[in-house]
Amino acid sequence: MVPMRLFVAIDLPDSVKERLEEIITELRTCRADVRWVHFDLMHVTLKFLGNIEPQELVAIDGVLSRIAANTQPAQGRLHNVGSFPHLRRPRVLWIGVETYNGMLAALHADLDAALAKLGFSKEIRRFQPHITLGRIRGNRRLSALREAVEKQSVHKAESFKIEHLTLFESRQRHGSTRYTALSTHSFEAR
Repeated sequence: MVPMRLFVAIDLPDSVKERLEEIITELRTCRADVRWVHFDLMHVTLKFLGNIEPQELVAIDGVLSRIAANTQPAQGRLHNVGSFPHLRRPRVLWIGVETYNGMLAALHADLDAALAKLGFSKEIRRFQPHITLGRIRGNRRLSALREAVEKQSVHKAESFKIEHLTLFESRQRHGSTRYTALSTHSFEAR
């Protein structure tokens, strides 16, 4: 069987994706060499699983189901535009996501620990909840991009409900990426 490239993420409501598109539209005006993320691909990655054999899906889904059953829904809010590794040498542009009491960081830690029992590597880097806006392809107009990022304000960003996690498959086809939701697990703890 052909391995599947999988990750666990928080899918976003269309209203949040629309706000992110507004931010991207503002950032595009600097005309930097950036490959911007398409509306349909916007999400908060919780755990990248890599290439997985289809027969492993049942065990993964079981872990996701158990974690979701013990997780309370929360409010999320867009927070700060930034870049990895840093704004002086940006490679990835992102916008942060805040939650009350660090719910996303706790969820990530729970996933990391539970999936490690199935043989997945634990994340070494500190988890920073974010949504990727774009990937820098070259150095053209980077100073204008840095300036545009520093001017970005998301203070008026609406809050949104985080009510489930989703297992996605990522496929490359004809030069484009497509994500398919394989399963969704609602947060049930109260």
